[in-house]
Order: sequence, then C-alpha cells, then structure tokens
Amino acid sequence: MSPITPNAASTSITFKPVTSTTPSAPSTQPPISTLPTQPSLPAAPTPIPQSPFKCAADAITCVEVASGSAQAQASVPVTFGQPFKAGDWKFGSQGLVAKVDGAAIPLQADEVASHRDGSARFAVLSAQLSNLQPGQSKIVNLYAGAKSASTPSIPSSPDWNLELEAQVVDTNGSTTTLIAQPQAELVKQIASNTAHRLSGAVANEYTVVVPFKNKATGATHSHLSARLHARLVDGGQRIRTDVVVENTRTWTASPGNLTYSLAVKRNGSTIYTQPQFTHYHHARWHKVLWTGASAEPQARVRHHMPYFLASKAIWNYDLSLTIPESSLSSVYGQYKQSKTSQANLGPMANLLLNPAFGTTGGRPEIGPVPQWTAMYLISQDERMKEVMLAHADAAGAVPVHYRDESSNQPLDLDRYPNVSTWRGTSQPALPTVVNGSTIWEPDTSHQASFAYVPYMVTGDAFYQDEMAYWAGWDLTAMNPAYRSAGKGLLWEDQVRGQAWSLRALGEASRILPDSHAMKAYFQGRLSNSLEWFYQNWVVSPLPDVSPMGSPVNPYSTGTVGPWQNDFWAIVMAQHAEAGEPKAKELLNWVSKLGVGRFQNEAQGYCVANAPAYYLQLKNTSGKWITTWSEFAQVNFPGVVCSSTLPVWADSYPASAGGYAANARAMLAAVSSVDVPGAASAYTMWKAKTPLIDKDFLNNPTWAIVPR
Repeated sequence: MSPITPNAASTSITFKPVTSTTPSAPSTQPPISTLPTQPSLPAAPTPIPQSPFKCAADAITCVEVASGSAQAQASVPVTFGQPFKAGDWKFGSQGLVAKVDGAAIPLQADEVASHRDGSARFAVLSAQLSNLQPGQSKIVNLYAGAKSASTPSIPSSPDWNLELEAQVVDTNGSTTTLIAQPQAELVKQIASNTAHRLSGAVANEYTVVVPFKNKATGATHSHLSARLHARLVDGGQRIRTDVVVENTRTWTASPGNLTYSLAVKRNGSTIYTQPQFTHYHHARWHKVLWTGASAEPQARVRHHMPYFLASKAIWNYDLSLTIPESSLSSVYGQYKQSKTSQANLGPMANLLLNPAFGTTGGRPEIGPVPQWTAMYLISQDERMKEVMLAHADAAGAVPVHYRDESSNQPLDLDRYPNVSTWRGTSQPALPTVVNGSTIWEPDTSHQASFAYVPYMVTGDAFYQDEMAYWAGWDLTAMNPAYRSAGKGLLWEDQVRGQAWSLRALGEASRILPDSHAMKAYFQGRLSNSLEWFYQNWVVSPLPDVSPMGSPVNPYSTGTVGPWQNDFWAIVMAQHAEAGEPKAKELLNWVSKLGVGRFQNEAQGYCVANAPAYYLQLKNTSGKWITTWSEFAQVNFPGVVCSSTLPVWADSYPASAGGYAANARAMLAAVSSVDVPGAASAYTMWKAKTPLIDKDFLNNPTWAIVPR
C-alpha cells in the first residue's frame, strides 16, 4: 500500500493502519443489571406512570406539565425541546399555538432546526402556565396556526447581580482569588438586543461570556472563563442561570489542570459553593441556579413519547415495555452510590461512565443511546432523567473540549485543516499540556451519545454545546493524513469508531439550530464521509473492500465483527431516515452482509451463527470470499444448518446486551427504511431469541423495534 499524503484525493487513498494508535480489543455487552444493587436507596424523585397520556385529536402533539410543588403556583414558565415530524409545522409560514383545556396560553419557539423540506425538525419551546395546583397535571396541546409576534418583556437592568469567586491553588501552594462579574455584560446585551438564544413573551435567555480576573491586580486568567446562560422569565422577576465554567482554550499557552473552589454570590451574598476540586484541562462543568423575587417553578415536563419517536429524531424504542420498579431503582441506586464514592472529584466525577474508554467488558453507556437514556425514553421516570442528565454533565469533564479563541466555537477544520487533537501530528502544533493528568482516556470506538437526547428533552444550551464539542472532537481527533485534512473523512477507524463518530456528526448536523455557526460545518463533513464511503466502497470499491458488503476495518481488512457492522448499520439507518444523501444506498450495500447473514441458510450459512464475534472475509488462499456457501465453509466448517441448531451461545442469546440483541436492533432499524428482507429477518430472529425480550425490561439499550 502506498503512503497517504495529507492532501491526497479520495480516489487515491488506500487503507493503511495508523501505527500511532493501537485499537483496543472488542468487547461483549452484558447488561448493567449485572452490577450490584444498592441495598438502601437515597431519596429519589417520585415515580410517575409510564403509560402515555393522550393529546387532543387535532393537535400536532402535546406535552404533560405536572406540578412538583406542595403549594399552588400562580405562574409556571417551562422551557423544553420538541422534535417534529417532517411537514407537521411549516414554521416559515405558520406559527405554533399552545392550548390547555382548549384555551390558548403564551408560547414561543426558538432555536429551530429544519427538515430538508423546510418544515420544523426541532425547536426549543417556552410555555407559560398559570394556577397550577399541587399534584395537578395539565396537557399542553400544540397546533400549527397563524404567525404572531411574541414580544419580549425585559427590564433594562435585571436584578441579577451575580459574581463568581474562585480560590485558585497555585503550583507553589499559595491561593489566588479570581472573580468574574457578568452583570454589566448582560445589561449591554439587553440594550443591544444581541447574544440571546431565546426571545419572546415567555423566556429571554442571553449567553454572557466573561473571563475570570485576579481580584488584586485585575489581570485576566489565561484559561478559566465563565459562560452564563441567563434565562429571564416572568418579566425578569425570576432568572434561571446555567453557570458554566470552562477550561477549554485551544491555543493559549500552557493549558493544564486547575485546582480551585468556587462561590457564586448575588448582591454580595453567597448562594452556591463548590468545594475545592481539580478542573481538568479541556473540560467544563455547570450548575443551574434560580434567583429573583419568586422561587424556582416546580414542574416536570413529559413528552408524548409515541410522537417524539415517530418524529424520527431518534430510533423507535419499544414503548410497549414497562420497565419494572426494581430495574429503575437499581440503576438509580448505583448512580447515587457513584456520586457518593466520587465526591472528591467534584464536577469531574465519572459516575457510571468508564473513564478508560477502551476498556473491554459490559458498558452501560455503549449503544445507540446509553442504557439510562433508553430507560428514560421508555419510562420518562424522573430518576432516569436525573441519571441521564448527570452523565451528560459528567461527559463535560472528558478532555475533548477545545474552544477556538478566534471563533469562540469548538475547534474546526475550516480554519485548521491539519490540526489533530488525538491521532497523528498536528499542524499547527497544539500547546503542550502541563500538569495534565486526568482519569479519562477517551477514544472514538467507545464513545457514547452523551448529550443528544438531553438537549432534545431540555433545550438547554449546555447540552447543545456538548453535542458540538463531541462532534468537533471526532473530526479533529482523526489523523490529518488519513482524513484528507479539512475534508474530515472518518474511514480511518475501527468500524464501531466510524459508527459512533458518524452518529455524533448526525446528531449535531440535524438538531443544532439552523442559525448555529457550526450547523453547515457539521452537515458538510457528514456529507463528505458518506460520499467517500459510497464512492470508494459501493461505486468503485477499493482493493480492501469485501464483495460481501462489509464496512472496512482498516486495522484488519480481511475480518469482520458482525456486531460492529450492526452498530454501523443502526447509525446509517438513522441517517437514511433523515434523508442524508447516499445513506440509503450505503445501508442497502452494508445489508448485503448485515441482513444477508439471516437469509442464506439454503446456501449453508446458518442463521444460528448470524451474531458471530469475528468472521473471515478471505479464504485460506487469501482471496475474497464471494458466495454464502464459501463464507459458511470458511467460518463454520462442517456445521450443518437445522431448525434445532441453537443460537450461537457466545452471542448471549438470553441477554439484552449481547451480540444477538445488537443484531435485533439492527434488523429493526434497517427494516424501518425498507431494506429488502430486513422485516422478515427481524420477525424470524425475534422468534429465535425470546429471552432477550425478558431481559429488555432490565436493559432496553438495544430495544429498538420496526416503525
């Protein structure tokens, strides 16, 4: 194979392992239920019914807003994310109307992302409810209607007056006091009507970015900064502030860990303290605080999950499952115990995440979405929401957060086509990290979907930024020589790494608002990779591409891990549902092997062996296998197919987290976009693996069903 130059055209690329990185061994997927259950659980949110509530027959969809207070609440502003089916709300020509018990209530829509037909795909919605009684639930129905203005009502100088004070421990053991004072900047932004992400009659949110300065000298700290997302509701009488502290600068010299304690003050009085901890380099954390004349509104929002899933923003999880209380309380107990045992890490705690991403074995975060996220989608239990959001927060501690000082956005390949944050040599070189030891060892092949569903559910800016950071890192992490520099091609990875990176790019490119500075960037890089895969694997296959139709692992081109292919196909099915060009063609191509291994018993390839661990794509002569009969002979010599042949035991056919379950999810996902034979293969495979359904009640990570 010829070496690859940084700017080589895609047609000249051949597959070559990246010697600077050693891929980790593949892992099995036992369910989280194998972890010990905590015998006594801390106080938890009250469970809520899992059965879906009903929307008005003529509504697009609805949400349920339930009181969380023992007192009546005169004003209850709520902000949440809402995905939409293509065509349901043509936001360019239509407004959105909210009604409770048939009466219109104030509603505004912000941060809209659109489908390819121009209709709304996603929006951040803010609604104003009134007179919510203790224990009361109200259904907020959403309708398309006439466009109308939602006029903001904002005081010119809100009674916010926050100050952040950090006591930083210097390398010599002395302490320096840093302060960040955002009030003047907020007043300036209100006056100029800039830097707001939410704007209307219900909620007005401004992103206020300020440095930390030495209290004694006024000198700006080189790395620590604050981003405060200040949401004014009730005319500014109440303010929700998401206080984000970042140590994320890319090009400033000497990045490293910082040890400090933090106090947040309002009008001179301390309202929150964070005890001393070590803030990792290229990491961030946040804390939501409410201030003002009235207390924080106490309400929870439940989405109408059948519509949420039908929007195709997420895979079709099996809502017929009822997650038992024992499973919910077990996962919640494990999470609470992890918080207690990792208290010394403060905001840098990993909770149930494995900080060494490449470690083999069962991983609750690995899947289309993490286990707790799947449990939340199915149950909408408040405990699972807490666990889901806490782990999205924990991912902020992973040192993959590179903010470019010139753009004030995550590092990108437009400005720096040859930068590298993980593999290969970076041009320009990144500053040397000092004092940079952390618990984290991130990689792409074991990366979870941390922030996508949290952002879709909450609409919070912190999770929106997390999506952009992770998708941005997936691009800059790849070796510039193999990713075609600024094109950001993602073939240089294990197949599972390709899958999860493509997932992250898809999440950002679909759900980021159309107005976001990096929306087009992520869409373009996703398109680049899909086009490259299509041209070099399907149209004019490179020499290392199997005729059987398998994504290429550049580290071992002659073998295939069917379960990794399943990951790849599950992600590609989501791209196909979103209408990404070339996604359906790629899905049909990869399904030659992916679905085909369930369809060719007549040629000797036994369905029972479909969820194999690793298979050979070449025969003993080193030639590509081209037929199913030869594929069976090479990989399972002497095995005769029969209806009594048991499903391969090492695929964990009774486990919700094994290769057999991965295959179920793949067949369900690809059948939803009409891949030939997938629907019948799913029905057959489901019948052969009935014990998986029982275990899905403990771990529904892979409990995807056909639409």
